[in-house]
Amino acid sequence: MNKKSKRQILRHTIQLFFLLLSLAFFAGLIFFALPYTIHNVCPYAIVCFGLSKNILIQYLGNPFALTIAFSFLILVLTIFCGRLFCSCICPLGTMQEIIYALFGKKRRSRKQIPLYQERRFASIKYMVLIITILLSLVGANYIFIRLCPVYALSLLPNITILGLIVALLIIVAGIFLERFWCRFLCPYAALMNLFQYLGKLVHFPRCKIHRNLERCNDCEICSLSCPMNINITEEEYVRNPNCILCFRCMDKCPKPQTLKVQREK
Repeated sequence: MNKKSKRQILRHTIQLFFLLLSLAFFAGLIFFALPYTIHNVCPYAIVCFGLSKNILIQYLGNPFALTIAFSFLILVLTIFCGRLFCSCICPLGTMQEIIYALFGKKRRSRKQIPLYQERRFASIKYMVLIITILLSLVGANYIFIRLCPVYALSLLPNITILGLIVALLIIVAGIFLERFWCRFLCPYAALMNLFQYLGKLVHFPRCKIHRNLERCNDCEICSLSCPMNINITEEEYVRNPNCILCFRCMDKCPKPQTLKVQREK
């Protein structure tokens, strides 16, 4: 067993752990009527539940304080490690990965959509971020929470019709476009990207995929295998903030040691 396969086994093991943890929340809700769901520990839940002063004060006196701490910890780590949260921890990301592997992998063409359209559609998540924050500040956060797929799934089996429709749309879209939610709609992904830009402004070194230009023959197998549809051969370092460091490009590269994870000099 080579190092590449061990790297993916480790990532999949971490993914499985957090997916089982989310299912444990689900089981606790159904069988033990626990008051908390997986949505209560979602790092974006603070926006879903509201950002008013009174609500924030209430958060500090209950388990939601841990959610707030967890959310900011992930954002700070994103500055240095990129979006590892998406590829290793987020259960919705793991579910999308499983759905695409089971139903959508054989459908995939060279690129799901052209790169210029990818960048255009990827900007939608920033609009979702702005809209959800504004809704939360004015006390209308209930509008987004009814559409949030994490919240919808956490309500099973008492899911609302609207939540069910949104969840199904994301699942169906994920069959044709891998990690559809992560790439185009997730507001927390947009927030993590903004923190990466913040780290760049203050010159904090971030872990990135580095391409050895002397070894690379520009076969583009790495780009073909990227679940985020990133052109990895575009630069020496993958500076695209949407990179989730899933290491798939490194595993698919036919020339070992061509791609490595390192901090940009």
